[in-house]
Amino acid sequence: MLVLGVALLVGAFGVAVAFARSPDAITKPATAVGSHTAVLQGVVNPRDKVSAYTFEYGATTAYGKFTPTVMLAKGKNDVQVSATVTGLQAGTTYHFRVVASSNDGITRGADAAFTTAPDGVAPTAPSPAPGQTPTGPQPADAPAPRTAPVLGKSVNVAPARGTVTLRAPGGASPVPLEGASSIPVGAIVDTRKGVVDLTTALPGGATQGATIHGGLFQVRQAASGNGMTELVLRGPKPSCAKGKARAAATSGRRPPRRLWASDHHGRFRTRGSNAVATVRGTSWFMSDRCDGTYTRVKRGTVAVRELRTGRTIVLRAGQSRLSR
Repeated sequence: MLVLGVALLVGAFGVAVAFARSPDAITKPATAVGSHTAVLQGVVNPRDKVSAYTFEYGATTAYGKFTPTVMLAKGKNDVQVSATVTGLQAGTTYHFRVVASSNDGITRGADAAFTTAPDGVAPTAPSPAPGQTPTGPQPADAPAPRTAPVLGKSVNVAPARGTVTLRAPGGASPVPLEGASSIPVGAIVDTRKGVVDLTTALPGGATQGATIHGGLFQVRQAASGNGMTELVLRGPKPSCAKGKARAAATSGRRPPRRLWASDHHGRFRTRGSNAVATVRGTSWFMSDRCDGTYTRVKRGTVAVRELRTGRTIVLRAGQSRLSR
């Protein structure tokens, strides 16, 4: 359980620094404030721990609403963070603050406030920082900007249905995925009770997508891997009595480690204990069973590389393979 840090300093923009190496959280003034939207701003320093941040906001200092949680990789430098909120009431004062957390605790930035414009008034354009090119005002109901995934560093996830949770690399506790979020490579995603849409980077700034459900997996992607994204089956391995592997495989009991996925002509593969399945434009299933790693193809083509023998077998729709 995270322990609330003790604030040491409150500065002009709401600086909150906590003991026990909790992340630093600084609430900055909101920008692009329109009739129904605003961009909440802040600064988070992870203090060399995998961290996460969100913004609390509402019409009072009780807040009551949160932006989607975004994870930050380990680092010692300040990170500029922001979130666009929509559906606000025109001509209304809102309070907000940035909240950062890690395994060492939670830090809440000081309260800040803004007042939305009357209906029909364009958002205010923020003053550019030195050396930056100013950006023009956005429409009053402009959609929230999405942070692009970074090759080998971060991916984007969004819950499609059900309940999805995330655990940051090195993190001890999962957190619920409430909305579209950017998470670091190495995070573990739990889709055993839900479905998640995954977007990862390709070289040259392009992206690729996959839909995943029914299992617990870790996201891996190397910066030099041409965009190949690996989904590694996680969770407890099946408990198998010696000599009963065949019975366990045919009993109909769902194995603890399994995953359904479908991609859209991207570069994805799943990794089990005994095999790696590389796909393209495919819907496929993989599970670690007592008698081996089982791969089944619903649509498209999968190349299954068996880790014990090094052999690669190509499967097409309706085919399956047990890699012992």
